[in-house]
Amino acid sequence: MLQSQTIIQRIKYHSVFWLAFIAFHLLYFAGSKEKIHYQASWVISYGVYYLRFIPVYYLAASIFNRLKEKYYGTSLMVLTGIIMILAMHAANVTVFFLLERCYGLNTLSEAFRHFGGLYLKFASQNQLGDWLMLLIYDVTETQLLFLPLGLKMIQYGFRQQIEKRDLLADKLKNDLVILRAQLAPHIILNTLHSVLAALLPVSEKASLYLVSLTDVLRFTLYETTDELIVLKREWQALLHFTDLEAKRFDDRLKVRIKQKGKIRSDKLVPALVLFTLTENAFKHGVYSTIEDCWVNIVLNVSADRLCFTISNSKPVLFTNPANKKDSGIGMKNIKKRLEISLNDNFSLNIIDSQQSYSVELEMPLITAAQVT
Repeated sequence: MLQSQTIIQRIKYHSVFWLAFIAFHLLYFAGSKEKIHYQASWVISYGVYYLRFIPVYYLAASIFNRLKEKYYGTSLMVLTGIIMILAMHAANVTVFFLLERCYGLNTLSEAFRHFGGLYLKFASQNQLGDWLMLLIYDVTETQLLFLPLGLKMIQYGFRQQIEKRDLLADKLKNDLVILRAQLAPHIILNTLHSVLAALLPVSEKASLYLVSLTDVLRFTLYETTDELIVLKREWQALLHFTDLEAKRFDDRLKVRIKQKGKIRSDKLVPALVLFTLTENAFKHGVYSTIEDCWVNIVLNVSADRLCFTISNSKPVLFTNPANKKDSGIGMKNIKKRLEISLNDNFSLNIIDSQQSYSVELEMPLITAAQVT
């Protein structure tokens, strides 16, 4: 019941089930005291009578599949049961109407004549006792479908349990990934501190490189969780990052940085915006090529606003074409972050030429008093 099946397999299994279902209920007549005639009208009438269970079941199963999206538990069971009884009543009326038109109920068994007469009477002619009898008959006939529909509900219940198990497994897997992501930085930073202590007496240049690397890691992991960050701190981390990359690519990369105006320690900006713009410049202008390249950065700070301009060379030959395709994704994310933090109080201009790519960002400087 839980494994996927082809259409042919489903048809085969359902056909075998309904043949067994009808054959089982026809065994009732083997010990019946009612005199059975094996003429065509009787055989066909009983065949049609039991075949009516099939459309009623599939109608109820279809409605059950729709109801389970909105209801569950007792409500789902009760609603499905009511719909099955109504569908069975409609099927009984239809079958007895067809038998009356084709053969006449008087030529069939006593049970058909009795119950067929009740179902085919006009509603105004039936009394309370007749309606109660019809209800009991509909419920009695409907209970024969409890087996196949019960199997359907069991299948649904098992699949729900499997889905819950899979969701729980995914959650535990994600929690484990998060936990590992939290533990790994601690291990890395502690290891870097140990390496720095051992490296300092050996090479001052390598030690300074390691200090910059440690500062960038600490900044990105622990100091960027809030929406806003002190401009001075982000600028410091940005300088360490560019210093690392300049040393890493040596003569192939030229980095020029200019700062105009004094950076006050009480001024805040949206976290990681300047840092991400710088990362993008290196990602698309430096990492993507083996050619000579350059990155220029200018920070102009006034009393209450800043202007940040960053430009990079554009490689002619990309070593990683994927970088060229997704170059616009980072800028869209940055723009969304600025809209959330600053509304429309910023300007973001992009100049994309054949040989270079430049971004100019102008935005206000925020103080802690403005945040509170």
